[in-house]
Amino acid sequence: MRTREIDAVMQRFVDERQIAGGALLVRQHGEPVYQNKWGWADLAAEKPIEYDSIYRMMSMTKPVTAAAVLQLAEQGKIGLDEPISRILPEFREMRVVSDGRYAWHEGMTMLSLLPKLLFFRQDSVKTVPAEREITARDLLSHSSGLQQGIVGLLIMKKDTAKKESLAAECAKYCRQPLDFQPGTSTSYSPLAGFDVLGRMVEIVSGLRLDAYMQTHIFDPLGMKDTGFRLNGEQESRLVHAYKRKGKRLIDVTGTKDDMDAMLHRGPDYPDASGGLFSTVTDYERFARMLLRGGESILKPETVALMRSEGAKQHLESEPGLVWGLGVKLRKDPKRAGSACTAGTYGWSGAFGTHFFVSPADELEAVWCTNRTDLEGSASPISKKVEELVFGCFGKGSGA
Repeated sequence: MRTREIDAVMQRFVDERQIAGGALLVRQHGEPVYQNKWGWADLAAEKPIEYDSIYRMMSMTKPVTAAAVLQLAEQGKIGLDEPISRILPEFREMRVVSDGRYAWHEGMTMLSLLPKLLFFRQDSVKTVPAEREITARDLLSHSSGLQQGIVGLLIMKKDTAKKESLAAECAKYCRQPLDFQPGTSTSYSPLAGFDVLGRMVEIVSGLRLDAYMQTHIFDPLGMKDTGFRLNGEQESRLVHAYKRKGKRLIDVTGTKDDMDAMLHRGPDYPDASGGLFSTVTDYERFARMLLRGGESILKPETVALMRSEGAKQHLESEPGLVWGLGVKLRKDPKRAGSACTAGTYGWSGAFGTHFFVSPADELEAVWCTNRTDLEGSASPISKKVEELVFGCFGKGSGA
């Protein structure tokens, strides 16, 4: 497969109004091997996408939060397998859902859960004591049980209060029942797990999460356009957010479908699970750091741990896929139906951003777009990007 096929496919996504625009950067063996951009940052104004266009990264914030936690673990300030109650005592005596009314059944959807949401009361849920305490490893590998099942989802949907601080959010999370016993299962913790990790960073470092990341990750890597808030000049480079309706893209910038409203972010909330803005070139610096074994940010053995199977026991999130520490790992791509090489890891954002790192191919790629209904890791566009990149540069491609 030649790179012109990447060009053609991505342009077709723009022409068909699958996306308004986007950009892709690929680096291999230390050198940039492909980059291109397509379409519009603002469709109505016909303002083109640029390499310094700024995107809502959503859950691609999580690997950055994981890097912050792992830096502090290297310093002995956070123990991956110690109870988080050493840092956050309020999480010492958690309870676990034991209520058959909230058992997961195959084929369940958000629509089928609506009746439960209408009449849901957290204080009516039957629970039992947790058999052990939550650890940082559990949170990093999505195996804590915190907001990882039907009860957690219903609680999350019910809570529409504006978020002001990680401390205040943790004061809520510690009172919520876990969806399963810590370390015994997995799914995805969209908000709570990584917000708790972000609060741990704040406590042990003595810095707000945004200040910590700026000093210890963004400045060292030269990520000058990455952060939880934008200044006036950066605001002018923020791409518009779109939602697809039929064959049209509807501009939903600043509406209930945009990031701040969706995450219920207060004006100064450093959302550790999904609140970062960044550019494709900035985030590529983060991916490059991982590919290079951590550079000055993390030790090589820490990056190796991050991209290894993270939970204490084998817990497949989907066939062939397991969680590392803050990233998802393609352990068996054939079973997963993935075009990636085995060992590739990375993550996605709900608005279509996506990145992956392949140690075997010495390759990393970052793809950015902002469409609010692309469903993150399930995005067919992100999967096509993987297929195209590995078709050009992966093992067996002839690259």
